[in-house]
Amino acid sequence: MKKLLSAAVAFGMVAGVAATASALDLEVKGSYDGAGYWIDGATDNGVSPFENSNDADWYQHRFRIQPTLIVNDKVRVNSDIRMISSNTVWGGGAAGDDTNTADGNNFNVDKLWLVYDSPIGKWEIGRRPGGAWGTDFVSSSTNADRIFWHLPTSGPLKAYVFLQKLEENDKLSGVDSDGPLVSGFNGEDRDYYEGAVGYKTDAMTIYGGIGTYQKDATGQDFWRFKTYGIIAAGPGNVVFEGDYKIGDSSSTVEIDAYAAMLAYTGTVGNISFLAGYATISGDNDNDATETNAYDVSHGTGDDFEPLYILTGNRTNVLNGDAGANPVGDAVRQAGVHALVATADYKVSEDMTLHGGLGWGMADDEPAGWDDAYGWEADLGMSYKLYQNLTYDLHFGYWFVGDFADLGGAAKSDDVMLLSHHLTMKF
Repeated sequence: MKKLLSAAVAFGMVAGVAATASALDLEVKGSYDGAGYWIDGATDNGVSPFENSNDADWYQHRFRIQPTLIVNDKVRVNSDIRMISSNTVWGGGAAGDDTNTADGNNFNVDKLWLVYDSPIGKWEIGRRPGGAWGTDFVSSSTNADRIFWHLPTSGPLKAYVFLQKLEENDKLSGVDSDGPLVSGFNGEDRDYYEGAVGYKTDAMTIYGGIGTYQKDATGQDFWRFKTYGIIAAGPGNVVFEGDYKIGDSSSTVEIDAYAAMLAYTGTVGNISFLAGYATISGDNDNDATETNAYDVSHGTGDDFEPLYILTGNRTNVLNGDAGANPVGDAVRQAGVHALVATADYKVSEDMTLHGGLGWGMADDEPAGWDDAYGWEADLGMSYKLYQNLTYDLHFGYWFVGDFADLGGAAKSDDVMLLSHHLTMKF
């Protein structure tokens, strides 16, 4: 199977390489993830912590390969191909769909970019990884069209700058099969620029960055100031991250919002642990000209999942990547102060047990609403079935707080989640 996939990928990628290339190497890695979920208290796109809510259960899977075409010691092409896209639900497609069609975003080239180790630093050009920075906190990994330059620093000092094209509104008609984004030229592209400097040793990694969104037709024109660090301390590491946004969120709304996380994580004997605090600012002051809500769409980020329910990427509470949700939207608008503690105990070379506890409250709840999000308790198990093949079992219970009463408009009820996962990596 791997040979067939490698051959198919190589054929497509080699076709775009100059015919004079005399030697090419192909490295392929990837993963298959299959999962089954049951949620007691669910709606179409996440949990529903109300009385008399429905249950939901389904199977889903994903298959991705990440080929790297090595042209020589200085030039390569990296890619991420979704043979089966993330969260593809069994039986969820139209009649006749299968894994050999483009339906459901299958066989989608999610990322493909050129890497060149030049005399003046490393360049990454194309559709490369984006949406994630520093730790998993407030990160939602995706793709991004970037020209990315790692400056030629030496020793522990690091630095980069990049340009990201968010929307092109000045291209010629008929440049691609989809046609122009707009009719004619309006000069209102959407671009993002970012630069950062860092200091990295075996005992410490610290970065500070600044980014800006170029003003476009929507009036979006704001700055981001970011930092993160991982510092060795005792048997573990102190980990922190911060992000501050200020400027014009649109032509009529200003933004002044922040996110921050501080944690200590490490390993003692057979026990790995994490204890931390996380917050994103909220806004419910009914001022239509300004917002202090950090990110109503993504919240604490798709990648940040210390808890199965409150931060799960299928439950849609603090993480909003699954779409609109009555409680989730209200939670992300109100922001959060959260405490999390997790521990993993390695029973044997093949089995690990997991436990987690979390608590949260609103940063700025609406008038007349309670600020309590409640508590969550998690139990889990991971078992290595064979080389590169792992089975995981997760159980989470959310003791829902009175915030979910929506100021008296609803009656809250607790939520349970049970899921199991089969993961193969190569």
